[in-house]
Amino acid sequence: MLHHLAYVSQSQGPLTPELLSNILESSQRNNERDEITGILMCHDQLFFQVLEGEKSAVEQCYARIGVDSRHTSVSLILDDVAESRAFSGSTMEYVGPDGISQDTNDLRKSLIDLNRGKKAMDSDSRIVLDLANLIFKDSRAQI
Repeated sequence: MLHHLAYVSQSQGPLTPELLSNILESSQRNNERDEITGILMCHDQLFFQVLEGEKSAVEQCYARIGVDSRHTSVSLILDDVAESRAFSGSTMEYVGPDGISQDTNDLRKSLIDLNRGKKAMDSDSRIVLDLANLIFKDSRAQI
């Protein structure tokens, strides 16, 4: 059964290009192996990630993420069944601070607001994916 999972977390240190490259390379390698797709966004020491795939694979990936020492305060905000993939184009898309443009200022604030340490209510689940998609599409339009 296809599953969506999203979380927010706080970086333990500076988000250097080398650190982000290492995270993306290992994510893409592992996600390809596990048939997981998704998106990773970073801004102001905050990570926001959506994972999608078979439930067991997504849960195992999230378990690995939970013990990764590069971040702290991992908060689950979405854990739900999915009808289809929202990010089917890649094993792990990435949107960084430069990709979150001034035009998405309200969305960026909403992304930061997700870091409340509480799971999203069922009625909010689609909002999490919609927010991720809007930020991703806006950053792709700028390329």
